[in-house]
Amino acid sequence: MKNKANIIFGLLVWLASTGQIRAEVNLTKLVDKIRPAVVTVVVYDVKRQVTGIGSGFFIDKSGHLITNYHVLDGSYAADVRTSDGKTYPIKLVVADNKSVDLVKVLVDIPRKEIKSIKLSKDLPSIAEQILVVGSPMGLEQTVSEGIVSSIREIPAVGNFFQMSAPISLGSSGSPVINLKGQVIGVATFQVLRGQNLNFAVAGESVLKLKPTGPALAMSRWTFNNSLEQPKLAEELCRQGYSFSINGEDQKALQFFKQAIEKDPKNTMAWNGLGYCHVGLNNHQAAVKAYQQAIKTDPTDATLHYNLANYYFKLERRQEAIDSYHRVISLNPTFERAYFRLGVIYTQLNRLDEGKAAFEKVIRLNPDAAPAYFNIGIAYSKLGHYHEAINANRQVLRIKPNFAPAYHNMGLIYGKLGQPHDEVKAYKEAIRVEPDYVSAHFNLGLALLQKGDKTGALDEYKILKKLDKEKADNLFNKIYY
Repeated sequence: MKNKANIIFGLLVWLASTGQIRAEVNLTKLVDKIRPAVVTVVVYDVKRQVTGIGSGFFIDKSGHLITNYHVLDGSYAADVRTSDGKTYPIKLVVADNKSVDLVKVLVDIPRKEIKSIKLSKDLPSIAEQILVVGSPMGLEQTVSEGIVSSIREIPAVGNFFQMSAPISLGSSGSPVINLKGQVIGVATFQVLRGQNLNFAVAGESVLKLKPTGPALAMSRWTFNNSLEQPKLAEELCRQGYSFSINGEDQKALQFFKQAIEKDPKNTMAWNGLGYCHVGLNNHQAAVKAYQQAIKTDPTDATLHYNLANYYFKLERRQEAIDSYHRVISLNPTFERAYFRLGVIYTQLNRLDEGKAAFEKVIRLNPDAAPAYFNIGIAYSKLGHYHEAINANRQVLRIKPNFAPAYHNMGLIYGKLGQPHDEVKAYKEAIRVEPDYVSAHFNLGLALLQKGDKTGALDEYKILKKLDKEKADNLFNKIYY
């Protein structure tokens, strides 16, 4: 077991805490506020025959609206019907991302008629209460309620989450709303295999939508898409991802393989294949698939980042370092690549390089608390204790209730021979996180060194309920 002198090193992934929403939220008022921003999307073929419906929502007062890519895919025109029954045409397709099934369009609607919803860049929490407003089975302005069941990331694609709120045909493109009235996701599909599994793409993907060229009329957009890649391959990829998101990698694998047979240059298919092999622990096959995805689009920094992360997971550190540097060469502002470089360099005890990588993260994002935390680790290992203390203070400036920062400050104060500050820091860690085992253990040691045997015994009694091994260790130090 690690003793008091050891600095926490394993905490390299930041766990963001979210505040609990008050139970007294008035759902009726919240829904009344959201509904005017939600529309029914009606799509037509080349003969102006209705071919399907979906849902969508306005995100600004300029008339930009979000729906699913598959709602508009293959259609030559589309209208939106607002909550007051009025109909307006979709004028232009502004941006799209097939991988996450999102499209942004411009609706020809007077600004005074537009009600919009704010987007949140934050991922929801597990068990967070949510609402979905849309047009399932054509039943306009239907509201369903549920919770977030799980969150799943598909590297180089994005974050998706499973929810208990029911959705049906026509729900595609519906906003998923938190109890603050913010969009945290977009309903995208359901899996019908024994039970209804409902999924949404995270709201952060909406914020990342960027135009890939000039805005296009619906007919031109559809025509251009028909020239790009075989439609069957795209549909196979979509089915593959539906299995992947649900954790059924073996089933998903077959769809991605079929997609590659239809279109060997399909980046989504190679990336999906790699993701499945990762889930199945087929290491060599996963690397080969990710490498092939990169060959289809060598300038995509996210694909290189995906491969680098897998090298990182396999502890193939030099290959990971090389790949992260390729990411940065393609996108010098890729914050997460610098962060991962910092982690690897610190693991390799290349502390100055690690510190430099984390400092680059902070230059890109001055409120990057995880980078400050890891800089504190590097400084501590280098013996620069005062700098390490200052780094942890920066963490607490951004995230005042992050217990590991208080704990690490306690360890550093112990090295500096400042027992009063050491004890105070451990107590702050315990105040924030009452069951923090290491903080109780190290507080017991610090109190014992100060001659406070009674205080140390109090920590032993607490540890008996939390961690028997740690408790016995402290007991032995008190009496032997």
